[in-house]
Amino acid sequence: MENEVDEKLINLDSRIMYLEDTMQQMSLQLMKKDRLIEILQTKITTLEEKLKDLDERKVNRASSDAADERPPHY
Repeated sequence: MENEVDEKLINLDSRIMYLEDTMQQMSLQLMKKDRLIEILQTKITTLEEKLKDLDERKVNRASSDAADERPPHY
């Protein structure tokens, strides 16, 4: 009987160790994913700013071209 209880305790201890290791691995993966998300958010923000700047340049160029263009009746 006592041997059976010891066996169950060893089994439970092994399972707990396995679960702790799994949790630690998951935690590390989660930290990596979180860092990757931060990097991607920064890149998206940078790209949005560049796109906005390009749009503004395009609008400014179009309005300056329109100002230099002769009306059709000339």
